[in-house]
Amino acid sequence: MSDSPAHEADRHRQVWVLKAGQWSLAEDPLVQQEGDYYATIKAAGYSQWTGAGEVYMVPLTLTVWARSAEPSFLFDLEGAGQTQTLYAAALPDALTLLNQLAPTLQALAVTDQIAHAEPENLSILADVLDKLPTAVAARMAGSSTTVPRPFLTDHLIVG
Repeated sequence: MSDSPAHEADRHRQVWVLKAGQWSLAEDPLVQQEGDYYATIKAAGYSQWTGAGEVYMVPLTLTVWARSAEPSFLFDLEGAGQTQTLYAAALPDALTLLNQLAPTLQALAVTDQIAHAEPENLSILADVLDKLPTAVAARMAGSSTTVPRPFLTDHLIVG
């Protein structure tokens, strides 16, 4: 590795870290190595902890990596051709960040599934959505009238 300014800048890259509910900039704990990004993450002591969006092809995926040293959690958000990496200092910070990201990831997954649904599945979805307000209103009114269970299981689970 040379001492060129580009390499020097990589060594001192600043990243966002959530610690005790506050965001701050800190030196990136990843020392970029030649080759595979995942090898770099593992070399820093991280192992995959959880993730979202990989099963369904959604516009945003999340992979969370964990290690014992602080920052303990690396959040890898992959969008359209770009990755953003941020960190959480400890478990409470990671849970806070997951809580903040979950609604966006869920909405993108649902929207993407609807956008890629086959026409026959869209008509099933429309049937479910048509019956849903009646079921919710009945439940709120304390009535035992709900959408029959076989209807829900037959139409919501689409293979």
